[in-house]
Amino acid sequence: MARKTKEEAQETRSAILDAAVRVFAVKGMAHSSLADIAQEAGVTRGAIYWHFANKEDLLNTLWDQVLQLYAPLAQASESRGEPDPLGKLKALYLSFFTGLVEDQRQQQLFRILFDDSNRNKETDAIRQRHLVCRQERFIGLQTVLRNARDRGQLSKDTDIHLGAVAVLSFIHGMIANWVMTPELFDIKQQGPMLIDALIQMLQSGVIARSS
Repeated sequence: MARKTKEEAQETRSAILDAAVRVFAVKGMAHSSLADIAQEAGVTRGAIYWHFANKEDLLNTLWDQVLQLYAPLAQASESRGEPDPLGKLKALYLSFFTGLVEDQRQQQLFRILFDDSNRNKETDAIRQRHLVCRQERFIGLQTVLRNARDRGQLSKDTDIHLGAVAVLSFIHGMIANWVMTPELFDIKQQGPMLIDALIQMLQSGVIARSS
């Protein structure tokens, strides 16, 4: 019986997260309330407070789920023992693009991050957390590019810091443009070509250390 209760609690938690995404998509983060989410999920506000302290806690949980999806590939791409660091980096981003297209939770979370009209204290908190994640990813990208340089995938003159800036800016721009204007391009179908172009740019030697 206890196991069934635990499973039911997990189902309720998941239903609340799904409902939150739907409500945020319709009303925007700033104009959504926990009462709105409870009504959409078919639960009481008390049920929401059992699982989440507030909207910020809901957003953080959604963000954690996204990070957990891609953590294994990100860690693999940053491994010093990885024989194909650029290939693993490409696989990471293509996996992310596919997930972004297919997962409404991810799309809505990134819309909240990029849409200034949604700004309030909860979205400011998640933006700050996203900034920390980007800083951590920047450090990880330098590890990937340094490993790629050491393995001959990049020129010995490649500026690792500027290369990481280029990758982070390129990927962030792709995500922001697709999330806010998805009709602009097909990130799932055209993403591989764009990532190949990014890697070719890195390998061309244009981002080199000044002598």
